[in-house]
Amino acid sequence: MPDSHPAADPPARPAVADLLDALPQAAAVVGDGPRVLGANRRFRALLRLPDGLDPTGRDGGERLLAHVAALLARPEERARFLADARAHGPVTRTADYHLADGRILRRRRSPAGATAHLLLIEDVTRRYEARDELDQRERRLAELTDERTAFAGRALHELRTPLATVLSFTELLLDPASGPLGPEQTAYLEAILRNARRMTAIAEKLPRAAGEDPADPRRAAPRRDRVLVPELVERVALEALQRTGGAGPYLTVDVPAGGPPLTADGWLLTGALEELVANALRFTPAGGRVEISARAGDGHWTVQVRDTGIGVPLEYQEEVFTPYVRAPNARRGGYPGTGLGLASALEAVRLHGGTLTARDRRDGPGAVFTVRLPLTGTDGGPGRTADDGPGPAPGDGPAPDGGPGP
Repeated sequence: MPDSHPAADPPARPAVADLLDALPQAAAVVGDGPRVLGANRRFRALLRLPDGLDPTGRDGGERLLAHVAALLARPEERARFLADARAHGPVTRTADYHLADGRILRRRRSPAGATAHLLLIEDVTRRYEARDELDQRERRLAELTDERTAFAGRALHELRTPLATVLSFTELLLDPASGPLGPEQTAYLEAILRNARRMTAIAEKLPRAAGEDPADPRRAAPRRDRVLVPELVERVALEALQRTGGAGPYLTVDVPAGGPPLTADGWLLTGALEELVANALRFTPAGGRVEISARAGDGHWTVQVRDTGIGVPLEYQEEVFTPYVRAPNARRGGYPGTGLGLASALEAVRLHGGTLTARDRRDGPGAVFTVRLPLTGTDGGPGRTADDGPGPAPGDGPAPDGGPGP
C-alpha cells in the first residue's frame, strides 16, 4: 500500500483589506445595502473618517454615506451623491464632487462581481486649478491679441495720411519740372522717398503682423532685380551715420569692391539691413562698435551685423524674430522698440530663400546677426536654419559644431 501523505494546506487567501492597501488610490469594495466589504487606509485618510466610524461595521455603510454627504459643498451635490451611491449596474461611472474644504474628489465606481463594486477615489483639486489657470491664460492671450489688433488698426489709420503727404511732396521735389537739384539734395530726397515707402509698407503690414504669421505663404512675392550688395551695404551704413549725426557707437563697414550681383528685391533687402543696423545701434552704448561685413562665396552672399551691445539671451535668439517679442534685457533696460523690426527683417530674408540668425559674440559682449542669401533667390526656403551656414566673418573666430551662427 503506497505511503499516504497528508495534503498540503492551500495558501491563505489575502484579506480584502490587504488587497486594497496594495492599490495606489483610495479604494473600497461595496455591496448592496450599501454594505462596505473593505476599505484601505488611503480611503479612510482621504475622506477623513473619524476614529469611531468603521465603514465595514454594522450600519457602517449608512454612516459613511452621511459623513461624505456632510463634506460636500452644495446641497444639489449631496442629493446627486446619495442617489449615485445607491445606484447599481454593470456600467463604470465617474463623478467629481466639490467638498466644503475646497478639495475636489473624483470617484470611479466599477463592477466587481455580481453584487459588488470597486470604488476608487482620488484628489483632483490640482488638476482643476491647473485647468482654471490655463483657461485664464487663454482668455488673457485672447484679450492681448484683440488689443494688439486694435492698436495695429489705429496705427495704420494714423500713419497713412502723413506718409502719403511725405511721399507726394518728395516725388514732386524729385520731378525735374520742379527745378534743378544738386547731387547731394537728390540723394537726400531719394533717401526720404525710400524710407517713406518702407514706412508705408510696414504700416500696411501692421494689422497682419498683429494677428497672423509673418511666414504666411500668401504674402506678396518680392520683385526680382539686379542688386549690388556692396552698394546696398554702403548706402545703409551712410544713412545710419547721417541719422545718428556721428554720435553713438563707432560704425565700420568691411565689404569688397565687387562681387556677384544678387537677383533680389533691393528695396526689401535694404529695409531688412536697415533694421539690423538700427537694432545694433540702439542696443550698443556710445563708445561701442557696430561692424557691418559682407562676403560672397559658395553661391551666396553673407552679411553680418556685429555689435558690442547688450547681446541676446540664448533662449531668445530665435524668439526675437517673432512679432512683438522683445528679449528681457531689452525690456528691463528701457530700450525703445515694438518687437516688429527683426520680424520684418526675417520675413524679407525668407522671401529670398535666405536665412537670418542671431547669436552672442564669442570675443566679448554683444550680438551677431547673420544674413545668408542665395545669389539667385531660388534655393533655401522659409523653414531653413543656418546650421550649415557660411564660414566666419573676418575676426569672428571658428564656429562651434552645430552652432546657430556662421
